Amino acid sequence: MPRQKIDGLMLAAATLLVPACAVVAWRDQWWPIVLFLVWAFAAALVAGIACRRAYRRETDRLAERASRDIVKSRQDLVGTLSHHRHDWMNELQILYGYLRMQKIDKAIAVVDRIKEDMERDSRISRLGSPELSAYLLSFRTFCDTMTLDARVDEHLQASCVVSAGPERVMRAAIGLINAYRVRASAATAEENMLRIVFLEASGELRIATIYEGAWSAWSSLREDVSQSLPDGARLSAPVEGDEEDDARKLTVVVPFD
Repeated sequence: MPRQKIDGLMLAAATLLVPACAVVAWRDQWWPIVLFLVWAFAAALVAGIACRRAYRRETDRLAERASRDIVKSRQDLVGTLSHHRHDWMNELQILYGYLRMQKIDKAIAVVDRIKEDMERDSRISRLGSPELSAYLLSFRTFCDTMTLDARVDEHLQASCVVSAGPERVMRAAIGLINAYRVRASAATAEENMLRIVFLEASGELRIATIYEGAWSAWSSLREDVSQSLPDGARLSAPVEGDEEDDARKLTVVVPFD
């Protein structure tokens, strides 16, 4: 029951104390009983009207919020499709050029590259977490400091993500990506690349990353990632050697439930 409705009913019930006191004070009279009944009817009527108004306001608020979410989702979708269309047009122009020059070997290489990209996106879309899949596929539409190369191992099944908890996997992956994202240097955005791979190893889901490019505040990366991880997820042990090199290659482990 909505909070507004509960408050309205409690207020209406509280006002009944007035006629109730009259009934007790003039128990031998008939008019306090009539007053109590009329008051109760009026209080119920007012409470009902107030509840309907509160419900209408809440419904309008939720509808407005849903409308904004739909608009934003459509904008994100249009942005994602626009980027993919741009990529496909570039590949088709290259393919057309090779075919016109009768460079069949290079044309075949372009077709193979297109096929590989399609298979990569297909595996991401079947990852087992629709929210995470949408985030990975639309990443380029809202990030301008680095490029994300997301891949799902061909042996990883969607059931593994379900077993590890889709919400937990999504929070772990997005938290890890954002930790790199805020550190990537905007001055070298075209050179910054984060490679992330989802795979299964030793009965656990692993999210492995490799960052290439310029960045800052890398020394606090491991600590920030650890704090952003959901319950149950953990960072793999650091590798002995160069600390910055270790920070560029983090792996988050999400055990199966």
